[in-house]
Amino acid sequence: MNTSLAQRERRPYTVTGLTIGAPSLDEIETLLLNWCPGESPGDFAERVRREGILTKRTARRVRDIVLEIFRPWFLKPDDRAARWLKAFVEADGDRRALNELVFLYKARSEAVLYDFTLERFWPACYEGDLYLRTPDIEDFLQEAQEAGRTTKRLSPQTQARLARGISGALTGVGFLNAERRYAREYVLYRATDFAVAYLAYDLHLAGLTDSTLVEHSDWGLFGLKREHTLDRLDALNERAGMIVQRAGSVVSITWLHTTMNEVIDAYTR
Repeated sequence: MNTSLAQRERRPYTVTGLTIGAPSLDEIETLLLNWCPGESPGDFAERVRREGILTKRTARRVRDIVLEIFRPWFLKPDDRAARWLKAFVEADGDRRALNELVFLYKARSEAVLYDFTLERFWPACYEGDLYLRTPDIEDFLQEAQEAGRTTKRLSPQTQARLARGISGALTGVGFLNAERRYAREYVLYRATDFAVAYLAYDLHLAGLTDSTLVEHSDWGLFGLKREHTLDRLDALNERAGMIVQRAGSVVSITWLHTTMNEVIDAYTR
């Protein structure tokens, strides 16, 4: 099974991808459209710079975006994320769903974002909090340092940038409204049907059993617990290509699509 999808590992927290400033969704779309399978990240970064694919970006910024963001988010441990998202963009897929999938891969790559979303963000939302405040994130980061979960000691400046990167990622996907006085308001959020179908097939194609799949921690990135996940999967229409059957704690899914491209085609044709 793809190790990036293994059920929640404790990974050390790095800071690069969340502290250098995320590219816009338009820029990610542009990179996906121009990326060629098999091209090395270094060669791709050089071609993006040489051909001016990301206009108004300096050579250094282009390398940062391609090597420190695009590569770890979409090309590790293999290029299936880039291939699938490229196919979705080429098929003129829904931008909100694309934004959700970008967040999924971003969180998988950035362990600190993944853990904060599951351990603090959604639990606070479930408990009725109305706002996410910058000190809430900074407290989490401080506790992570004290527990030895960061790869190195964070300076106050780095911690502040990392907190902004986390809140920016959660705002960018649509979980929060824009900042007001160091606080961002929670948004009533429901993941798109395509993102739900995509994640289900992503985990299925990675080799997870049906029962393990519905309990995977990735669903928690979108605020879904096991029963919520089952309800969402059960409610998908025939385009999703799955039939969900439950018998107590046992889950069985009949999968009608055999590749992710078939799923993408079903939602974009």
